[in-house]
Amino acid sequence: MSEDKRKEYFEELYQRYNSKDYIETDPIYFPHVLEGNTEFIAFTSAIFAYGNVKAIKGFLTNYFEYAGTDPIKINSFSNENIYYRFQTAADISSYSLVINRLYDRYGSIRSIFERHADNGIDECLRLSIEDIRKEFKTITNGVNFLVPMPGKSASKRLMMFLRWMIRKDVIDLGLWKGKIFQPSMLYMPVDTHIKRASVNMGIVSSNTSPKASLDKITSYFSKLNPKDPAKYDFAISRLGIAMGCKYSFSDSCIECVYKKRCIFIIN
Repeated sequence: MSEDKRKEYFEELYQRYNSKDYIETDPIYFPHVLEGNTEFIAFTSAIFAYGNVKAIKGFLTNYFEYAGTDPIKINSFSNENIYYRFQTAADISSYSLVINRLYDRYGSIRSIFERHADNGIDECLRLSIEDIRKEFKTITNGVNFLVPMPGKSASKRLMMFLRWMIRKDVIDLGLWKGKIFQPSMLYMPVDTHIKRASVNMGIVSSNTSPKASLDKITSYFSKLNPKDPAKYDFAISRLGIAMGCKYSFSDSCIECVYKKRCIFIIN
């Protein structure tokens, strides 16, 4: 199938699924619906976005109810019942205190990234996360998983957060306005759905390493959309998350409106 046909298909998915009708299936739901510091809400929602949607939303609901949505006035943590999978209650408390210090010192997460923006996107990501990690008194296993150094992994949650901040449409927030951060610099966030779709299209193989997958998948979508390589992330992921798509022929294809022109079953 030609690249033009694939792009046409992705544009159709974008028009259908890049809609607020589907935000409840994604952690971006929280910065859309909660009042407060939207950047802080988005950053927290993104870095805790691992596991299934129900578990993510359950934790984030509890977290914001207890901590609040203003990082400068964040409630002091002493609640041992607020923990999430790999993060203990102590990790959650530590994260909250660090967030408070970061906003007190820098004013925003954006300011941390802006300090390193002249170094190129990869170095900017590494140095910015390094600055954040320096604020933790102890890098426990839970903290290390929550805010890992980019480089070896696909850093899906970080790339998703940057997509939310830099792109602007009905889903993405576009809070980081200006010339420093442009959609063209974004990586395509690679979760299990994007990886599965990319394997089916022959962009990567199932055993391609996470970092290599990030680079190759982003490179592919950069050719389709040089100015906006992460454009189709939300829409493609909705196929799997909301519609049960396996990105290959399966029982879910029977009722799918795209079955006669789906690029995942017609290559």
